[in-house]
Amino acid sequence: MPSATPSKTTRRPIRSLVTVAAAVAAAAVVATIASAGPGSAPNLAQADPGDTFVPIGSSQLLQSEDLTAIQVKLDTAKVVLNRDDDFSSCLGEGNPWTSVLKGSNKPFTVSWTSRRNANQGLTESIAQAPTPAEAKAYAKTLVEEAIGLCQGDKSNFDFHYGATESSPVGKGSATWALSYTGDSKRADGGVIVFSKGTNFGILQVSGTWGPADQTMESLAKVAVSRLA
Repeated sequence: MPSATPSKTTRRPIRSLVTVAAAVAAAAVVATIASAGPGSAPNLAQADPGDTFVPIGSSQLLQSEDLTAIQVKLDTAKVVLNRDDDFSSCLGEGNPWTSVLKGSNKPFTVSWTSRRNANQGLTESIAQAPTPAEAKAYAKTLVEEAIGLCQGDKSNFDFHYGATESSPVGKGSATWALSYTGDSKRADGGVIVFSKGTNFGILQVSGTWGPADQTMESLAKVAVSRLA
């Protein structure tokens, strides 16, 4: 997703959901993971029934084998546990996770980047709700506010999201939208909101790998399948 520069708005500047340079009092795990080489054929994460309360952890975030399997060429991961950063995208600075999603636990977040292409990357944040119904309610809020506020002519920034697409994925579901800069008709990223069982999350994408709609759908499916 492109960097967002406010235009004709008093909304605060937007920054990344994860500020990796900041000092972290909470536990933080930082890992650099090389992508699997050509010819490897890792399996995607096995889908969990999603109807039981399973403690969430960093293993439910996207892993290198997930990205390799769908040919998303990102090779560096920075994982941050339990930090309440501001959102990027429409919600912007001054709107942390627990402010937008009142009552939610702080998220686990991973930022994937490419050492070869600085314009490609993604940030995923996941959290757990007490019940599946509450997880779906949090996901609905993210769709309405983190996607809806930047769709079409409602966007006050130099990018906007297109129409949403939704799909069931096993016991879970995902909703996503492509991102466009200015008047461009070519998508350059997007955003995905997903949930399964008591878990939910958001995935913000910069760049595409092949057709943008296929990239987003593939990422949506693997993000849901990774959730406990």
